[in-house]
Amino acid sequence: MGIGILQDESGVRTLLDHGMREVSGDYKPVKRMRVRYILPHIITALVFSLLSLSVEHYISAKNSNLQEDLLVIHGAKTVDAQELRDVVVRNGLTVYWVGAESGYKYLLNAAVPSSISLRYVPVGSTGQGEKTTYREVGTFVSAGAFGITRKAASLDNGVGFVNVDGHAVYYDSRDPTNVYLGLKNKDIQIEVFDPRPDQALAKVMSAKTVSKIR
Repeated sequence: MGIGILQDESGVRTLLDHGMREVSGDYKPVKRMRVRYILPHIITALVFSLLSLSVEHYISAKNSNLQEDLLVIHGAKTVDAQELRDVVVRNGLTVYWVGAESGYKYLLNAAVPSSISLRYVPVGSTGQGEKTTYREVGTFVSAGAFGITRKAASLDNGVGFVNVDGHAVYYDSRDPTNVYLGLKNKDIQIEVFDPRPDQALAKVMSAKTVSKIR
């Protein structure tokens, strides 16, 4: 309903408007100015409070991730395959492995980004024992890795070939537990160690088994 002006019996005008009231015969608007002035400040305060809480939560979560990542990167904590991927991707690390394996966790040591090791640790173990106990994959920055690995085959007892993925392979026939892989078109050499001699060589010879963690 719009504003209507009526005459009552005493001749006093009445305004049919909820926004007006009679005061000493005069008609004045209801004072809503204070409410209209305070309300935006209340809303602004609430918005800033919510933003502050969100920022604090983000910083707390980021700090928590940073602390966890440092433990993993420095080989102080074993992680599962997904956690490993998260840490590697989040920190922009170049890490190769021979794939995830059921019943194992992973102990990463990436304190020196140009020389990274990844240890396969049976669930329930800390992985802190001697290297000869666990499978381990090393990722090393090495200029001309392919050519260097190919040339190593000319060493005494050296065995070398190019695998199905086109990478250069080398190992010492007297110690086939350590197999080296020079990646084609990359300055990266991979070392695969397995205490079971046939396993290291089998991993390197299988197509796309040695791969970058993504």
